[in-house]
Amino acid sequence: MVSAQNTATEDLIRLSFFTDMARDIAAATTLEATLQQVMKHIGNVFAPRNWSLLLKDNQTGEMVFAVAIGGENVAALRGKRLPPGTGIVGWIADNRQPLIIEDVSRDARFDPSIDELTKFKTKSIIGVPLIARNRVFGVIELINKVNGEAFTALDMKVLCTIADFAAIAIEKAYYFRALRRAALEDCLTGLQNRRSLGRTLEREIRRCTRTGAPLAALLIDLDQFKAINDSWGHAAGDMVLQHLASILKESVRETDFVSRYGGDEFIVVMPETDQSGAAEARRRLEEALERGKGQAPVPYSVSIGVYSGTPASPEELFQGADIHLYSEKDRKRETSLDELSEHIIEFMDEACSSERSS
Repeated sequence: MVSAQNTATEDLIRLSFFTDMARDIAAATTLEATLQQVMKHIGNVFAPRNWSLLLKDNQTGEMVFAVAIGGENVAALRGKRLPPGTGIVGWIADNRQPLIIEDVSRDARFDPSIDELTKFKTKSIIGVPLIARNRVFGVIELINKVNGEAFTALDMKVLCTIADFAAIAIEKAYYFRALRRAALEDCLTGLQNRRSLGRTLEREIRRCTRTGAPLAALLIDLDQFKAINDSWGHAAGDMVLQHLASILKESVRETDFVSRYGGDEFIVVMPETDQSGAAEARRRLEEALERGKGQAPVPYSVSIGVYSGTPASPEELFQGADIHLYSEKDRKRETSLDELSEHIIEFMDEACSSERSS
């Protein structure tokens, strides 16, 4: 009778734990918050010396330490990448199976390099894969119980259940992150889209109004872009836009914001930049565009917009820039379509050659 009561009590405690964990994980709205909740509850129920959650990089197959807790030098692990198949974690991910090891010194799969990095002494390990919809998202790994005892079959059962919750939550977090990115990112170039640009401008203009700091922007437009699409198709036009976007990203400061404003228009928002700073930024950008013309020799126009301290909306920042931009475009109309076609042929040939060699 007493044994039955104890079992019932343990079941209630376990149910309460999973209920609390499910509630906390469901409330998390980002991947980082989801991982922190998972790791918090794992620490509460198992009390290991060290525990980590690694996520799989689907492009490289590497396992990446997303969260690592316990030990003085554990910070050295965060962001560290393990080659595919490396160590206990690699075996668990590759075989999609949980694993308990009582003494790692007797297991050839153990990779001592992590202990060398953290100055930690691993004795026993329990690890489980994070799998949802037949996809391996990562691995949870626990090292050394605080009381020195070995991990048990019950520990494995509980950790596998936690991993099932966690994998679904991680998949959901990835999904919502992708949705947020799609809402704010141009899918062709990877730059900020117009919606994200609007938020950036509103934030920066509020900051400038509050602090008096300067703000400027560059407006970049491709000339005769419609002729490229009409003559060579949208695939060629897309390649030109992607190449221009890569040049812009490489040419600006880390504090600047690059956005695709329209079909063939781009904007660089430059905080802490006045008229002279914007002119220097335009000079550097034009030099970068000229260097890139060997690959994408497309005529372009660049103009400057400067925050005067009075615009009522972000759009007013570009009113003067638009006027100068279209004046400059009118001066550049002499670029012949024959010359443009010759440049595009060279660009497409170069792009195809690079694709074949890769």
